[in-house]
Formats: sequence, structure tokens, C-alpha cells
Amino acid sequence: MDRPTQHLRGLTLVELLLAAALLAVCVVPIVEATTHAIGLAQEIENRTRATFLAQQEMETAMGTAAEDFSQDLTKNSHSLGDGFLVTVTQSTDGLEKTVTVEVGHDTNGNTLLGADEVLAAFVTLAADMTPYD
Repeated sequence: MDRPTQHLRGLTLVELLLAAALLAVCVVPIVEATTHAIGLAQEIENRTRATFLAQQEMETAMGTAAEDFSQDLTKNSHSLGDGFLVTVTQSTDGLEKTVTVEVGHDTNGNTLLGADEVLAAFVTLAADMTPYD
């Protein structure tokens, strides 16, 4: 008994286009989510680094104030490398000094630390420990 010849059927152009469109619909959100995740990871890395740098700057300022309370601790948009800037401000009230350290990333490239670029800020109070006779 002869069987009818079976033809192997391939994909038609319409089926290929439909498969490509379906793939695109599935892949685009994955690519967008991955891109967003990479951006968030970079932001977290910058904030972590800024916090570390701000802590170092605060420790340096407190060490300087402990050695010589009268020394000016002010820094204005001082470069810390890799686009990070620090601003240190102080206000003295008698035997107390309020020190503020702000660190951020110079996103606009103007070498000035703007309020919108600050990623970490610390404020502390230092006291004049100079012995008086």
C-alpha cells in the first residue's frame, strides 16, 4: 500500500514575523528592567562612596578642631577625586563649633557642589577643649 507523500512544512513569513514580534514584546521589558537596575546600582555605589568620604572628612575636621579649635575648617567644593566634591562649613558660638560636611557627585561638571548634588551630609558639634588657667 502506498502512502501519500508527506511534505515537511516550514515556517511561513507571517509566522516568523509573529514570532519576532512576540519575542520583542517579551525582551523589551527585560532590557528596560536591567537598564534600570544598573542605574540604581550606580546610584547606590555613589551614595555609599559619598557617605564614606563624608565620614573621612568629618573625622579630619574633628581631629583638626581638637588640635587647634581656632583653625578654620571651611572647604568650598573641594575635589575628592572621581567627580566627588566636599563642602565643609562651620559656625562658632563661644566654646562650641557646629561643623557640617556635605559630599556629592559633580553631575553637571561645574566644579561646584550644588544642593541637588549632595549625596551625604553630616553635622556635629565640637567643643573647645583648650585648657584654661
